[in-house]
Amino acid sequence: MMLNFNKRIREIPLKNSSLSGVINSSQINKIIQFESSLERDFIYLLEFDIYVDKYLEQPLEISYNDTIGNSKKYIPDFAISYLDDRPNEIIEIKHCSSLQEKQEELIPKFRAAEQFCEENNSIFKVITEEHIRKDKGIELENYKFLSRYRNYFNNLNSNNSVLFTQNSDHLVLYNRMFEFKKCTVKYLIDQCTSDFEKKAELLFLTWCLVATNFFSIDFTKKINTNSIIWYNE
Repeated sequence: MMLNFNKRIREIPLKNSSLSGVINSSQINKIIQFESSLERDFIYLLEFDIYVDKYLEQPLEISYNDTIGNSKKYIPDFAISYLDDRPNEIIEIKHCSSLQEKQEELIPKFRAAEQFCEENNSIFKVITEEHIRKDKGIELENYKFLSRYRNYFNNLNSNNSVLFTQNSDHLVLYNRMFEFKKCTVKYLIDQCTSDFEKKAELLFLTWCLVATNFFSIDFTKKINTNSIIWYNE
């Protein structure tokens, strides 16, 4: 069975009991639904992973029998394909507490997902807050910070805004960065202008360029104006 990344099979309704909503994906140019804050945070990780080719929420149904033999359908949270040689992944997002509290209910679901993946050259993973908010916590906060710049940059109407891609300020930043190769955000801006208001504009544009991968940065460290950036050739 080939994974279909075109359309989710289940719509996520708005809920009162947990955070649900949508993210406008810059990575795959689609509206992505989530039904918990943990799923939302995982989407941020996917959005800034340069090796992700495409992903889909609520991607497929997997048939299984529950603990008393009843026929059921299990819908994992995400399917992911990569640009490198990694196989597709089927992902379930769960809090550690839910894994413990619902262990008996989840075991047959997860076994069915593992079997599906074995038969379809894929990998099944259960990902918890330990990975998303602890192991990847610094990256997550950086991605959340930069997402506002990426979304703004991608949604610009170049006919109505002075901040579109090829304006003179971008060219100044490009040229200076090409000259320096590597420098801090602050140094780059200081070398472009001494005007306080202009510095604020250039800082905004610099974060846009970082968010859209024109400039590179170390996401494993908390980013700020003293962070080192470099030209992404």
